[in-house]
Amino acid sequence: MKALRNSLIILAIGLLAATPSAGQNEVMPIGFFAPEFSEGHTIYLFNLEETKTKISGLEKPIDSLTFKKLGYNMVIDYAPSWFEPVFNKLDYGIFYIGVKRLGSEYVEVIANEETGKTIYMKRHAGEFVSWEEFLLSMHSVEFDTEGQKVYDHWMVKSAGRVYDRNTFFRPKYMEGDWMEVEILDNDFRATGKTGWIRWRKDGKLLIRYNLLS
Repeated sequence: MKALRNSLIILAIGLLAATPSAGQNEVMPIGFFAPEFSEGHTIYLFNLEETKTKISGLEKPIDSLTFKKLGYNMVIDYAPSWFEPVFNKLDYGIFYIGVKRLGSEYVEVIANEETGKTIYMKRHAGEFVSWEEFLLSMHSVEFDTEGQKVYDHWMVKSAGRVYDRNTFFRPKYMEGDWMEVEILDNDFRATGKTGWIRWRKDGKLLIRYNLLS
């Protein structure tokens, strides 16, 4: 699974295809689930009641996901009509689902980002990715609203510097609700300037993140 995660991170940083940014002041999942996928592989989906089955292996899935190769790309062969996870770009090797609850045997994932519908997967069906790991794998991040500031360090009291909302940053380090970033120019090249921005407050995301450029 570490190899899978590393390939996702490399693809997320290196690919130049465009994708919508995300974030936007939503109630946040606690992290992300990166399911393992390969041709012919099946991921079973369970409801809450089935997760309470006392004998492992006797749970009855209510649905499933299957995968196949289409040309050179991996695609979902079958999924329920309501399945719309946060990032489903298997053609780039990217598959992230928001996590509502993480358990020792199951993970409750947000199966539909629009409706908030959740479903359960076996914990061993993939790998949990923390917000810190997720954001560090992003191509870039940007402010969600005007007036947000860049600071020399979050522990040092200062007025901070206001940058244009369209300024892009590359995450370097995470420390609690704060992120050290490189400040990028309009061509996504490092300017040599760095700073700290607040990426989360009171359970709300304060930035937009760009999985790809």
